[in-house]
Amino acid sequence: MEPRGFGPRRTVGAAGLGTSEQSIKKGKLGRTREPVASSSMTAGLNELRHLDGPTRAPRKTALRTAFLAFMAAALVIAACSPTPPSPGPSLTPSQPLDDAAIYRQIAAQVSEIRGLDSPDRVEPTVIDRETVTKNLLEEFDTDNPPEQIAVTERIYKALGLLKPDDSLRDLYLELQGSQVIGYYDPTKKELFIVSDGGGHDGGLGPTERLTYAHEFVHELQDLHFDLNGLGLEQLVGDSDRRLARLSLVEGDATSAQTAWMIANLTPEELGQVAAEASDPALLEILTRMPSILLETSLFPYQAGATFVAGLKSDSGYAPVDAAYRRLPASTEQIIHPDAYQNAEMPIPVSVPANLPERLGTGWSIVAEDTLGELEIRVWLRAGGEAGDVARVAAEGWGGDRLALIDGLGGASILVWITAWDTGADAGEFEAAARNAIAGLGLDAVVAASATRVVLAVRSGGSGAGADLQAIVDELARG
Repeated sequence: MEPRGFGPRRTVGAAGLGTSEQSIKKGKLGRTREPVASSSMTAGLNELRHLDGPTRAPRKTALRTAFLAFMAAALVIAACSPTPPSPGPSLTPSQPLDDAAIYRQIAAQVSEIRGLDSPDRVEPTVIDRETVTKNLLEEFDTDNPPEQIAVTERIYKALGLLKPDDSLRDLYLELQGSQVIGYYDPTKKELFIVSDGGGHDGGLGPTERLTYAHEFVHELQDLHFDLNGLGLEQLVGDSDRRLARLSLVEGDATSAQTAWMIANLTPEELGQVAAEASDPALLEILTRMPSILLETSLFPYQAGATFVAGLKSDSGYAPVDAAYRRLPASTEQIIHPDAYQNAEMPIPVSVPANLPERLGTGWSIVAEDTLGELEIRVWLRAGGEAGDVARVAAEGWGGDRLALIDGLGGASILVWITAWDTGADAGEFEAAARNAIAGLGLDAVVAASATRVVLAVRSGGSGAGADLQAIVDELARG
């Protein structure tokens, strides 16, 4: 699920997804990589994360901004920056400006950092918390048919990623309503900032200015690269590819926003931003959220920022601009940028059209999707696998395809076909998957052959009339 807005939000994520998103990768190219070293600044930010919503809905894409996460990513990047850029004059007490002038100044600074010409209109629409919550509810219900939300919820529950009594809609709206602090809507061509007058004398505070810097990058992206043209809404049934594309967009915005922050916010202002991010009521909401919602939401900002930093190197933003013409194809390419540089594409995996017939009378495919390396890692961790074990087991991912198949009498089977770079990679995933199945208490069968591993998870009803293990064995053989 993706929210309708592009931009930051406030959140806490699971431990272990810091600057080490780009980690050792074993694959068909024989590549290896040492984990990216964490700065000492990350020690106090391990629980600060960035959200942009679950990966399957809502289908409308506006970029929304969550605060804790983008601050975590921004401060880590800032700590690793040798010298701050000097894009333009900073805001100081000797330069008293009204809000409109402040926004214009930030826009000019961000445009220079990003190397993209600014649009004529740069002032945002400022709204309060009540309005953004109302907007979220209306947009969610308008853009997401109940049946689509129900199918996504069923997939997560079948995999053990949501509790039986969880409501995906309610969780999503609670998360978004408490987190969103700004967003850019590429359909309306409008930038929104949530403001509570956090600055001195009720003016623009550092949080509003930092949020605007991030959101204005999205407006620049839309002007120069056409965000709607990225096809995020058309990638129904390919959540992994959609999340990869979103990671380019959010990583780009986080990178430029961080450069602006280094040059223009004082230590005192950064402290104010961090204090606002530590609201206990806010943190309590985040700690209750399922890991699948948190981790798929923070990924575009943290891993995306690292991906963009690797593209930039000493070349500035020109390689980032080029990436909008050759979009990343998988979360594997975001986590392991050499997979992107070497154009290592996902292995095609498909669910046989006659699979429902093989299961027996009355079976039909309800939905299909591709989960990818990130969501496999989240699932393994949810099943009790240690962070490093889950990471290594997911790293050999080559491709996957999942199908939710319904039968008579409320019976349902989730069939998940995965392909791996090597036989050893397949073996690592099979062992970890069996442990996760046991840890999550799933009714499932598993089969592996060469570089394929297939899982079938049963829920409801009496199950398939055919021998499910035999079918899974055959699917594993390809």
